[in-house]
Amino acid sequence: MNDAIQEILAKKLTGSPLVEGEEQMLTDWLREPANADEFAEMNRVWNAAGKISYKMDVDIDEEWNQFRSRVSHRVVRHNFVWAVSIAASVAILVGLFMLAPAKSDNIFKYESADVAEMVVLPDSSTVWLNKNSKIAYKYNSQKHSRTVALSGEAMFKVRHTGDEFVVKTPQKVFTKVLGTAFNLSAYADAKTVELAVVEGKVAFGSRKNNTIVVKGQQASFDCQEKTLAQPDSIDNNAIGWHTGTFDYDNKPLEQIVKQLGSYLNRNIILPKDARNVQYSGKFDHPTAESVAEIISTAMNWECKITDTEIIFSQK
Repeated sequence: MNDAIQEILAKKLTGSPLVEGEEQMLTDWLREPANADEFAEMNRVWNAAGKISYKMDVDIDEEWNQFRSRVSHRVVRHNFVWAVSIAASVAILVGLFMLAPAKSDNIFKYESADVAEMVVLPDSSTVWLNKNSKIAYKYNSQKHSRTVALSGEAMFKVRHTGDEFVVKTPQKVFTKVLGTAFNLSAYADAKTVELAVVEGKVAFGSRKNNTIVVKGQQASFDCQEKTLAQPDSIDNNAIGWHTGTFDYDNKPLEQIVKQLGSYLNRNIILPKDARNVQYSGKFDHPTAESVAEIISTAMNWECKITDTEIIFSQK
């Protein structure tokens, strides 16, 4: 782990604002599953150390500078030890402390804007929120249940605790798991709720109409007809917003640019006579420039890029 990432992680954990470019650097680093797991563990340890009531006056600015120095110049060591050392540094710097009682029935809310963002739930499960998505998490200690309300799209990696984990949507479709990884798309105005299971298995659907979906499968629920499509092989492009990889084999170009445009936060406009064009190709963490170059070269088109659009036209 390089010094720049250590600095960004320290700022993220403490709630300090990230400067231009740091948020993207963190997002790219977290896309690696091992890094996401590492950050989740850091967050868990940090939160445990953060439940403190200070009993003495301290110079917060000075202590932060000392803490940041410790984090930024720490030698490379086992990731868990590094995470613990962050939390321990804070405890040592502030002196005496007392653990506050945990409140199991609090509701935690998270919301993304126009970019995808990773959050760590209080149970150390990790959730990647697609843009314009929000979740609310609640733990019921008496029922030993974890409930998440989702509006939008999210990739979940659920930590196995023995407690029930249920995701509910505005369409009253549920996904019930114990420990797994899955993508769920359930925007408030969507006519269907779509699930893709990456690890483990889940129960999916309504109370009266549900099924078991396993690793490598996807399923969808029609909210108007109240019908559940039988699980099918997963289309990895459906989670391309999270992985950054899109791989198409003779797919309609109109469908392709819709997915890529959503990923890039740009409207991609094709020539009028291109509606029936099929395309094969792979995009790995595409940018507006790379998409413009690849498609225009393949189709022998001209292209113009603006802040909000990628416009293709016939030569």
